[in-house]
Amino acid sequence: MSKTFGIGWPKTGTKTLGECFKILGFNHESIRLDLVEDLHNGDLSRIFDIAREKDTFEDWPWIILYREMDRQFPGSKFILTQRDPDRQLHSYQNMLKSLDLPEDEWNAMRRTLYGLPFPNVNAEQMQARYLQHNQDVRHYFKDRPGDLLEINWEAGDGWDVLCDFLGLPTPDVALPHANRGVYKKPSLKEKFRRMQK
Repeated sequence: MSKTFGIGWPKTGTKTLGECFKILGFNHESIRLDLVEDLHNGDLSRIFDIAREKDTFEDWPWIILYREMDRQFPGSKFILTQRDPDRQLHSYQNMLKSLDLPEDEWNAMRRTLYGLPFPNVNAEQMQARYLQHNQDVRHYFKDRPGDLLEINWEAGDGWDVLCDFLGLPTPDVALPHANRGVYKKPSLKEKFRRMQK
């Protein structure tokens, strides 16, 4: 049974892809942080059970399980959402300001998901991890171009690119732009403080 997996790194338009899947009528599954412990323990049985029940996926843990999902569901398609690395990092850093999980719990999950030693991680390591993921995905699918779509909403990719890859008609609705970040403008005091550094 073939599936479609969104395997772009966080803050690359993954939620927009998820909304597109829903508009196209798929039975969709998004982020499932409750599965991180299974991933940490190396037990994918529950993850596979959930995957059997759905058509499309994006966000954690699906991002880093493309090899396993490819083997488990032959004939599936994979979509790598991407954006400018600096914009991706800035968006991720902005998201961190609004997290409501306890810091210890969040860091433990990120160690499993990112493979980095949180909380002792800097911006350069985060960006390198994002770029490494994209490189790994491209290498894995290098001989199977029909199974991987790279899409960049900010560069102008839209319904036509996505639906052509999926073999579906283009819906007559605007492309959804989900989960846009809210960026607080710095106060005059904050601007002044930055100038002093």
